[in-house]
Amino acid sequence: MAEKNYSGAEGIEKVRELIKDVHIAMLTTVAEDGALRARPMANPDRPFDGTLWFITRIDSSKTDEIRHDSEVLVSYAEPKDGKYIALSGRASIVRDRAQIHEHWTPAAKAWFPEGEDDPAAALIQVSVDSAEYWDANRSTIVRLAKLAIASVTGADKTSVGDSGRITV
Repeated sequence: MAEKNYSGAEGIEKVRELIKDVHIAMLTTVAEDGALRARPMANPDRPFDGTLWFITRIDSSKTDEIRHDSEVLVSYAEPKDGKYIALSGRASIVRDRAQIHEHWTPAAKAWFPEGEDDPAAALIQVSVDSAEYWDANRSTIVRLAKLAIASVTGADKTSVGDSGRITV
């Protein structure tokens, strides 16, 4: 894979492209004892603009962990398209009802019987500052064929896609 780095508006667009069709992200927080804890979160239904929003319960362990250490990692994987990205940033807990209303999704009702006015509903806001990505830009079959040809012929293996760092 060729290394290609992005920053600013171009970086935001690259992240937007990589996560737009991925429905579940893994949110990793730091527990009080320093252990890393990851759990699946529904991907926000809006284009990435530098900030991610996740609906959560205010009384969850992840909110406690974010209050203790706001550094988080949010990772996405779409193996069939060869797209992977890990986003680093700072998280905060948001209780503002207008914000909860803005980011509410019908699927969240399963966790909050009272809907968006449920007092247990809160948001995790992740301000992303950097990312690392791997993007094969091709289907699995095409990638495997290119790698097989490269291993037999000694051709350039970087033609299967690109990877790099993104600064938001």
